[in-house]
Amino acid sequence: MTDSSLTDTTLATESVAPNVKRATPELWGVAWRNIMRTSRRTWLTASGIAFAILLMSLMRSLQVGAFMGAVDNSARIMLGHIQLQHPGYEDDPTIENSIHGIDEIIADVESRPGVEVVSARAQSFALTSSGERSFGAQVIGVQHDKEVVWSSLTRMDVEGRYLQGPGEAFIGSALARNLGISVGDEMVILGTAIEGGVAALVAEVVGTYTSGQPELDRAIVQVSLQDFQSAWNLASDEAHIINVIAESVADSEQLAPQLGRAHVRSMNWRELQPEMVQMMELKLVGTYVLFILVAIIVIFSVVNSFMMIIFERTPEFGMLMAIGMRPHHIIIQLQIEALLVSLLGVFIGLVIAAVGIGILSETGIALPAQAEELTKSMAFPDRMYPVFSLSALYIAIPVMLLGTQFAALIPGLRLRHMHAVEALRAAE
Repeated sequence: MTDSSLTDTTLATESVAPNVKRATPELWGVAWRNIMRTSRRTWLTASGIAFAILLMSLMRSLQVGAFMGAVDNSARIMLGHIQLQHPGYEDDPTIENSIHGIDEIIADVESRPGVEVVSARAQSFALTSSGERSFGAQVIGVQHDKEVVWSSLTRMDVEGRYLQGPGEAFIGSALARNLGISVGDEMVILGTAIEGGVAALVAEVVGTYTSGQPELDRAIVQVSLQDFQSAWNLASDEAHIINVIAESVADSEQLAPQLGRAHVRSMNWRELQPEMVQMMELKLVGTYVLFILVAIIVIFSVVNSFMMIIFERTPEFGMLMAIGMRPHHIIIQLQIEALLVSLLGVFIGLVIAAVGIGILSETGIALPAQAEELTKSMAFPDRMYPVFSLSALYIAIPVMLLGTQFAALIPGLRLRHMHAVEALRAAE
C-alpha cells in the first residue's frame, strides 16, 4: 500500500470512527482523494452520468420544442393561443351567445405585454350553394386585415388571394370542388340570423386554400366581419370570439388568466386543444420510461466501477478494520465517494446541456429535406427549436444521485462480512 493510501486511510479512521454522523471536512477530503487515485475510472463514471443528464435534458427539450411548435402551428391555423368568448358559447355555440363591446376589449388586450395580435370573429353554420349544388359549412366573419397577419390558413396552398374587403369569400378547395365553383365565381350563403330571421349573403370567391385537413377544406368559409354582422343582424361591435395570438405559447399561458372579465370567458390553448394535451401526456409517459432505461444502464456501469474499487482496495479496507474502523463506517465512506462522483457527473452534464441546448434554441435544428413539402403545405416552420425543460432535470438529477448511491451500496454490502485478516491476506 502506498504512503498516500496510508495517509488517506488514517484520516478516514480519525474522521469516521469517532462519530459517523458528523461528516467533517477531512472526511470529504479523504473521499475526494480516494476517487482521484483512480482518476481514469472516476472520469469515465462521471462521464457516463453526465451523458445520461445530457441525453435526458436534450430529449425532453426537443420534445417540448416539438410540442410547442405543434401547438403554435395549430393555434395559428384557426384557434389562436387564447380565445375570449361568451361564457355559454363553448357549450351552446348559438348566434345569440355573442360578446358586445369588442372594440374596447381588443384595445385593452392589445395593450398587454406579450400580445402579438388580436382579432375578432363572428361565426355560424349555414347552407352554401351555387347553382343546384348545396353544402353545409361554417361561415366565419373575420377582420381580414388582422387575420392575414397571424392565420397560416391564409397562406396554405392558396389559389387566388385572401380577403381584402366586403363582398368576398375565401373557402376550402374541397368545398369549392363540391359546389363546382372556382376563383371568380359567386356563392350564396343562407343561415339563421338573430331572433330566427334569415341571413342571406352573396359573395365572390376570391381564393381557395388546401390545408390537408378535410374538416377545414370542405367546411370553412371566411367572409369579412362587416358582411357577417350585416347578414346575421349583429351590431358593429359584436362578435362571438376574440382570438389572441401571443408572442409565444409560454406567454399565452401567463396571459390567459389575466384576460377574463365579467360576461367574457378566457380560454387558453390547453382548453382549446384538449386532444393535443392528451397526446403530450401520452408521449411524456414514454419519455419517462426511456429515462428510466437510460438511468438503469448508467447505474449498472456504476455498480461495475465500485465492484472494481472493492476488489482493488480490499487490503486497504482490511487495514482500516484492523485499526478499529467498523465495516459500516467504510460503507459510509464509499457512499460519500459515490456522491462526489455523481455530483461531478451531474455538474458536467448540466454545463454541457445548458450550453448545447442554449445554442440550439437560438439556431434551431433544420428538418430533413424530405419534410420540406409537408412543412410548406402545412405552414410548419422549417427548423425545430428545443425548449430547455426543467422537468427533465427534476427527474434526471434525483434519479442519477439516488441511483448512484444505490449502485455503490450493492458492492459495498460485501464489506459487512469482510474480516480484517482475510482482507489483509488479499495483498499477498
